[in-house]
Amino acid sequence: MTEHGIGTRTIRGMFWAYGSYVGGRVLVLVSTAILARLLTPSDFGVVAIALTFMTFLETIKDLGLTQALIGSPVEERAERSQTVFVWTVLIGTVLAVAAAACAPLAARFFDHAVLTAVIPVLALNFFVQALGATHDSLARIELDYRTRTMSDMGDVVVRGVAGIALALAGAGVWSLVLGYLVGSIVRVAVLWWKVPWRPKLRFTNVHLRDLVAFGGVLMAVDIVAAFSHNLDYLFVGRVLGSEQLGLYTIGFRLPELIIINLAIVAGDVLFPAYATLDPGRLREGFLVSLRSIGLIVFPVGALLIVLARPIILVAFGDQWEPSIEVMQILAVYGMLSTLNIPAGVIYKVTRRARILLVFAIPFLAALFGVLWAVTDEGIVAVAWGLTGVVVVQSLTMLAVAAQVLEVPFGEVLRTLVAPVLIATGMGLAMLVPERLIEPPLPALLVGGACGVAVGAALVRLLARDVLDRLIRLAFPGRAEPAVR
Repeated sequence: MTEHGIGTRTIRGMFWAYGSYVGGRVLVLVSTAILARLLTPSDFGVVAIALTFMTFLETIKDLGLTQALIGSPVEERAERSQTVFVWTVLIGTVLAVAAAACAPLAARFFDHAVLTAVIPVLALNFFVQALGATHDSLARIELDYRTRTMSDMGDVVVRGVAGIALALAGAGVWSLVLGYLVGSIVRVAVLWWKVPWRPKLRFTNVHLRDLVAFGGVLMAVDIVAAFSHNLDYLFVGRVLGSEQLGLYTIGFRLPELIIINLAIVAGDVLFPAYATLDPGRLREGFLVSLRSIGLIVFPVGALLIVLARPIILVAFGDQWEPSIEVMQILAVYGMLSTLNIPAGVIYKVTRRARILLVFAIPFLAALFGVLWAVTDEGIVAVAWGLTGVVVVQSLTMLAVAAQVLEVPFGEVLRTLVAPVLIATGMGLAMLVPERLIEPPLPALLVGGACGVAVGAALVRLLARDVLDRLIRLAFPGRAEPAVR
């Protein structure tokens, strides 16, 4: 074990996961930037509406069985895997049919006839993803993030190439739809190739009750979270229309890709890893993971806030200029929402997952009320409303997690001092060139270079231990750390 009770294998798993994530997100960003110049805001908005509608069904895609499998005893894993596979495929099939049947209702609700055809095609993903869900969980159990890297990268590359080719051929909104489906098929194919477990051709419900008992709570949390995470899309799409939703989607794109999902990757690794830790080591694990996530997402958030104008104009083009202020606000939302990840993992591994429901339901109610009040004012008001609600939620979740682990809340806040100082220093360094240089590309290059230089210096000054640990993991043959 390394310091703070986090195993080297766990951190290397996270290192692989981050490497995979960064590479994949770069490819997603490149393909999105190209597609943004080939398609219209309305095209992006239509697909966002369809995916938002499907997300609510996706929350019950496996009844929480795949998450419950992660905590299963080793001696029962084979039987439980067979049960999980059978039931996830069954549920995925039912959801695909249900989504297709509901497509006309969604088309009328959002006043977009094309959804009648788009949703049934996207709904095939329920069945496709179910075929690989058990294999994905088994890879997570083994912390086999190389396999997950290969599957995710295959998905991203094929989705991007197919989408761009179809857009160039004039397929419009279908370039996004079909690219999404083909990418999912490739991801599942790679999981089957790399994970040796194979299901048997038989129906079984062995251990189903036990799996559902634990997974059902997590599923309930996921259902509420899905409504919370997509309620803004629902309000914008319904009240303001597909074009404004397209602009809002691009404004959310980078905070989601670079901040929120990056923290989710950490939680994805921490859950199976923390499930094996002794209770006495969870306290240290919680603090070091919170600090590590903060050191990643806070500086990235500062970059997105300060350089939002040149980033949007260079990456997506002038037609997306209304997305700039939205991205700045949602970068703040992204930074704060990621603080929930380590706390949520602690609730899961200590079998207190119901606490997540206690937080999620009031948050959903508060968010609904805020969005109901502000959506008429436009997408900027929606972004501010979402961010304001998450401030309260994040601080409360951290405080309760600290109480569960018997950690003084002041110590939790001190853990975030270095990330905040580094992000602040980076932001100030980038602000001057961004304000003085008008052309977007030079402003982005000079501002980004200044931010990275100042950020690197501050990391060496304020978080050298984390830098040393990453160097030792990246170069395991290195005889000496950078600093003793």
